Amino acid sequence: MRILHLSDTHLYGDRTARHYGRIDTAAALRGVLDRLAGLQGVDLVVHSGDASEDGTVESYRRLHALLDPFAATLGAPLVVAMGNHDVPAAYAQVAGPGDHDPRYQDRVITTVGGARAVVLDSSVPGAGYGHLDPAQLEWLRSVLAEPSVGGTVLVVHHPPLTAATRMLRALDLDGVDELAEVLVGTDVRAILSGHYHHEMTGQLAGIPVHVTPGITNVVDPVAAGDHERSLALSGASILQIDANGTAPGIITSLWPNAGDPGGDTAGDVRVPVYDFGPEDVQAIINAAGR
Repeated sequence: MRILHLSDTHLYGDRTARHYGRIDTAAALRGVLDRLAGLQGVDLVVHSGDASEDGTVESYRRLHALLDPFAATLGAPLVVAMGNHDVPAAYAQVAGPGDHDPRYQDRVITTVGGARAVVLDSSVPGAGYGHLDPAQLEWLRSVLAEPSVGGTVLVVHHPPLTAATRMLRALDLDGVDELAEVLVGTDVRAILSGHYHHEMTGQLAGIPVHVTPGITNVVDPVAAGDHERSLALSGASILQIDANGTAPGIITSLWPNAGDPGGDTAGDVRVPVYDFGPEDVQAIINAAGR
């Protein structure tokens, strides 16, 4: 199974809105899709959450207006997870209700080759951290009780990994051990996440976890120190996942952000989209919702 992994588009219903007063997020997404125009052999297109910044119905219409025809040209189904900026009820007005409970955008999507994507909604209203309710885990257990012909990938916005920075650790996923218990012995071949806005890999219950970079900006965790910085870049990944359980092959690209069109900082990755100092970071941690 060959998967295109995208995340964190942060689209607005208002076409004049700019992320951090700078990034045209729809233009950033269009730029990534233009870069991927020659892509072939993709079985599944995954958007692992924070599709919207403002949670409006119009933002989700814009998302699907861009991604639906793109996925169609690849002949691949599109799956979209809900992130902490998303509003599941608004998304349901565009994509319909989830598969088992109207509170959650949890879904199962099958590819042409018989592989399966299971999407879990980890959003918490008004909060930045992620959570999976017991009802969602029980539904996941019931779905995974019957293996898929081509194996399964799990898509959840908040990564089931320890974050690389202090701020992001305040925004991580609750109940990772409970999720791991459900996944042991199943046919899940990989877990795909966003949220961190930078690439990261790890494991949960022996299953590879891949976090893809953001499209609206890319966080710099290595040089963060006491700061949290993001750069005017966009990223995307390709994963090749075999049904026999071997570790997925992962290729990731970063490009200048096509949504950074004007002003003195246009296209200059040396100028952060944001640079939060210790006081800013603490304020975000305090507002995380825990």
